[in-house]
Amino acid sequence: MFNAHIINELEEAMDRIGVSEDGIEIMGKKGKFYKVKLENLPLKGALLLKQEALAAGMDCALPWCTAALKCETTPAILFGTRRQFEILVKKMKKQPFKGPEMAAEVEEALKNYEKKEFVIPARDFKIEIPPIRLMGILNVTPDSFSDGGRYLNVDRAVERANQMIREGADIIDIGGESSRPFSSPVSEEEELRRVIPVLEALEDLKIPISVDTYKPRVAEEALKRGASIINDIFGLRKEGMAEVIRDYDAAVVIMHMKGEPKNMQLNPHYEDTVAEIIGFLRKQAQFAMEKGIDKEKIIVDPGIGFGKRVEDNLVILRDLNAFKSLGFPILIGTSRKSFIGKVLNLDVSERLEGTVASNVIAAMKGASILRVHDIREHVRALKLTEAIMGARI
Repeated sequence: MFNAHIINELEEAMDRIGVSEDGIEIMGKKGKFYKVKLENLPLKGALLLKQEALAAGMDCALPWCTAALKCETTPAILFGTRRQFEILVKKMKKQPFKGPEMAAEVEEALKNYEKKEFVIPARDFKIEIPPIRLMGILNVTPDSFSDGGRYLNVDRAVERANQMIREGADIIDIGGESSRPFSSPVSEEEELRRVIPVLEALEDLKIPISVDTYKPRVAEEALKRGASIINDIFGLRKEGMAEVIRDYDAAVVIMHMKGEPKNMQLNPHYEDTVAEIIGFLRKQAQFAMEKGIDKEKIIVDPGIGFGKRVEDNLVILRDLNAFKSLGFPILIGTSRKSFIGKVLNLDVSERLEGTVASNVIAAMKGASILRVHDIREHVRALKLTEAIMGARI
């Protein structure tokens, strides 16, 4: 897990009073405060880490069992300025008991966190971030929780896709199987029957098309017909999916889900929600790269609402910047979901304000792509959000 609190205005304030560029670079690192959580450290290595952290002027929180020498491995939470982390990393590279490995992990997390720009190659398209991109939801299903049955007709689906593009959608995400809680899967044939005619009708679309599927055969047939991204709620856990995506040079969204739609909301539980999800996404991203998918083509999604309690969804959004430590663009899908309804006591048809609020927070916390039903409203909200975040005097 990785988190950070950065005084974004510091460098601008120093520039206003005439501090030199070199001075701003040096002192700016002292005004950026980070928190890094490491897992499964050897006891002796963790004790050395704390010693060197204190020597660097920062701190390292360890559980009581380390002082009592009663644990073989332990987590650790480091916190300090960017400059202090640089000193710590340099020292830990020379220490035993996995010192170099810890230094490398911290160094990579810092580098990933500070990455602000991505270019996602998605077949014939290159998706540049920033700005934050909007993925428009197009469910061609009879039973999706929000808009099921509205776009089963191909002409209506095409009309809806074009409407979202006019409103400002950057990507269209087509789904042929509902993944709402307690839903049952549909056959490959049925999913293809729903998705393929819409894809064929949209073959001249000037923006990337994503297909929301976890079935390798559906993914392959969609990619044959021009899809550029596979949005996989199973996070490449189905055999053969990674190979299909690799062979067609597509981009992929790797999502976290505990269980599967029919059972994912049956008492989900986490010891550390964010850390566990980050661990899964890191593992699956590494798997994707081992299978030959380029790192630049990977997008991660913590899976809001997929095997999560209300409090899990809220914590994910609150600590979303921790996911930046993975070094991939982050996709967030909160649109009209039940946690908004439960917090606000609202039916699905009344969750627009809650959706926009959650996505503005996600944008401020580092989300790169927002998957939404309501494009126009999000275009306006993001325009103001980005103006505020980029404001200068």
